[in-house]
Amino acid sequence: MFRRLSPPKPPARGFTLIELLVVIAIIAILIGLLLPAVQKVREAAARTQSQNNLKQIGIAIHACHDANGKLPTTRGCFPQAGEGTVWELDSVPSRHGSLHYFLLPYIEQENLYKAPQISPNDGNGGGGTQSWRTKGNGLNGVIKTYLAPNDPSVDGTGEAWNNNNGERGGAASYHANWHAFQGGWGEDWQVGGKARIPASFPDGTSNSIGFMERYAICGNGNKGKPSSPWGQSTVYAERSWQEDGSNTGPVAEYWDQGSAFVSPTYWIATGQRGASSDQAPFGSPRTIPADYPINRATGVSTYFTVPQVAPAIKDCDPTRLTTFGGGGMQVLLMDGSVRSVSASVSPNTLVRALVPNDGLTLGGDW
Repeated sequence: MFRRLSPPKPPARGFTLIELLVVIAIIAILIGLLLPAVQKVREAAARTQSQNNLKQIGIAIHACHDANGKLPTTRGCFPQAGEGTVWELDSVPSRHGSLHYFLLPYIEQENLYKAPQISPNDGNGGGGTQSWRTKGNGLNGVIKTYLAPNDPSVDGTGEAWNNNNGERGGAASYHANWHAFQGGWGEDWQVGGKARIPASFPDGTSNSIGFMERYAICGNGNKGKPSSPWGQSTVYAERSWQEDGSNTGPVAEYWDQGSAFVSPTYWIATGQRGASSDQAPFGSPRTIPADYPINRATGVSTYFTVPQVAPAIKDCDPTRLTTFGGGGMQVLLMDGSVRSVSASVSPNTLVRALVPNDGLTLGGDW
């Protein structure tokens, strides 16, 4: 009896080199097609989160106004003025601070607003209390509501600066519009808030910008540890929401360009530098020219410089507005709504939206 032999099996066949290269090429093409889509999804999510942050700031502004009948200035005392009081008096919460500081109770940050570390406990002859004291003493000054996830100037720490000695400046990716809230020179300790809704916005709260996206760190410099160049804020600025040591507005710019633009506040820069006279243009609130920031007769601003579109940090101009990307700049209007302003909007239209009482209508490109 004979056994039937099975035919031999053919040897297993693997991929040839050419076939393997084709597969790798196909995968590479698919990845190349997928990555831009993933990036767009991430950018859209970041813009949405930034929009939500601005909305939270808008809710806080209206809640603060409801509680006090007025709004803080961009930098000063609130809710009472500092005149007629012992300036160095220890107090918690701080009597003097940035607008961002005075909004803390309305963005669920009351613990930081009333942190006992704010008081230096050095008596009536000491340094008093200011919002910048939230940068140290074991307090975490990084606040997500004030930090835009799509701000290209801020790294993963969320800090505008860190002196390696326990002080952390939380980055401010959203800046207050000085033309809406005022404050600074002549209106810091002398007043206890100023703007009122709707009286201070005769052009309409839906036509007036309150806050806007803007680079927290801007210019050709070295971040913290220590920051440099120091005292040249028209060249390099690290902006934290706690910063109340830098005065704000065109008069502050006139007298102290060295630190004015470190404030988390935007105003239309004048380019004017002071010498010794408070009677010069921008030397005093009383001498600000009638055509600043816009000529109400012609509707044209000769001071405004168009925003920079997503500049590299080292090329960023601290005196100008910036967009986080090519899609434009998101702004909070004083009615609490948020909208995106195109990078190509005309300068005069944008200025009219920044100035809440110029009596001018917004352009058709708004």
